[in-house]
Amino acid sequence: MKERYFILFSVLFSILAAIISSQLGAMEIHWKELLFMDSIGSKVFFELRIPRILLGILVGGSLAWSGALAQGLFRNPIVDPGLIGITAGCSLFASIAIVLGGFLPFLHTIWSVVIFSFIGGMISCFIIFIFAKVKGKTDIESILLAGIAVNALCFSLIGILSYLASESQLRNLSLWNMGSLGGASWNLLQSFSIFYILPIFVSPFLIKPLNVLILGEREASHLGVSVEILKTLMIVLIGISVGSCISIVGNIGFIGLAVPHIVRLAIGQDYRYLLYASYFLGGGLLCLADAICRVIIAPSEIPVGIVSALLGAPFFLNLILKRKQSL
Repeated sequence: MKERYFILFSVLFSILAAIISSQLGAMEIHWKELLFMDSIGSKVFFELRIPRILLGILVGGSLAWSGALAQGLFRNPIVDPGLIGITAGCSLFASIAIVLGGFLPFLHTIWSVVIFSFIGGMISCFIIFIFAKVKGKTDIESILLAGIAVNALCFSLIGILSYLASESQLRNLSLWNMGSLGGASWNLLQSFSIFYILPIFVSPFLIKPLNVLILGEREASHLGVSVEILKTLMIVLIGISVGSCISIVGNIGFIGLAVPHIVRLAIGQDYRYLLYASYFLGGGLLCLADAICRVIIAPSEIPVGIVSALLGAPFFLNLILKRKQSL
């Protein structure tokens, strides 16, 4: 029963975060202004804030859901989707688009960064998938090792690009790598919304095999679960979900790591509730973090990746302290 209540709490938390976020920003908007579509307040609300709120909820939910999948794949509650190199691949190709945009005019657009970043995430996912196959089977240790290698390679190449970049390009690289929802628009939401709502549609088909996989791969196989197909599907879903998120908002840390872990501590690891609770709680947290970003130094804003890390770091320090006390 408590699991259902926690899902209800997560949904209500997301709604409350959206309402709070809609009222915060550099410009104060009165509800009366929303009645007049030609007013400045109405345009700011419907063309800037609402897309940003929706993007925050969808991206935060997708990242948290991907984190829950990654932790199930590795059967480790402190695993992050970035561990398998997809985030690094997105960052590398986004950096390529930003730096080469100074030389190639057709790359000097926001869409070039988005498309390049998404392609980079998919390429990383494909490379990891190739190296993870050992004698026809998907080896978890190989996934981890391949992810570490891809991360190291990508970040070293990003370092080279940062060295070659101009001052303005370097600033764009830094801002992109700190994450921001500032580029939200109805156009972006329309183009990528299918990737963000994908977790809601595929979750019902993953619940039973993921719950069985908790017992171990051999036991799951004996119980009729196609373990190899399941692991391959999980890698692909994590790659698509994380790649689509990072390509638009940049690097946002701790959501994919902290949120599923919080949910596990609260209601256990039954995937009937874990996937949905992680999605809604992650969406609400990112939306709330973005609202904080917009008001701390208004009218300027802090990158949301900084705030999410500031919120996540104390949580993990607290976990370490509790673990030490229990030993």
